[in-house]
Amino acid sequence: MALVGGLAVKSGKCSNFGNCSLADARKTVEVPAGLDFVCTECGKSLLLTDAGAAGGNAKALVVGGLLLVVLLAATGVAWSLFAGKKTAAAPNAPVPAVTASPPAAGSVAKPEDALQPPLSGNCSDADAQAGLCRAKP
Repeated sequence: MALVGGLAVKSGKCSNFGNCSLADARKTVEVPAGLDFVCTECGKSLLLTDAGAAGGNAKALVVGGLLLVVLLAATGVAWSLFAGKKTAAAPNAPVPAVTASPPAAGSVAKPEDALQPPLSGNCSDADAQAGLCRAKP
């Protein structure tokens, strides 16, 4: 509703095409508040029209919504292309150094005392894949 000259006024358009010159001309009819909301020429009910602000806003909302959908779709495609697939491989962490205590004075080092890979039962999957496990005797 708009205020014209201090009075509330409704605007509408007649839909009685072919029988009403105001409908054929697509003219807006303004009716003061309190009176019947009918065409001043043919007496048929008018279709309520807004001041024109909502039509532009509705179009802007639709266009904005479509742009948002396109932006989200483009983001999803870019993410899938550039993210790549992550593998479950262990990170390249440094292997801690293993130090052996020096042999006691007067003892002779035997080949069995040398550091050897663990038996296959005590070997991790990563060590087994790297070939660092030995078979049980």
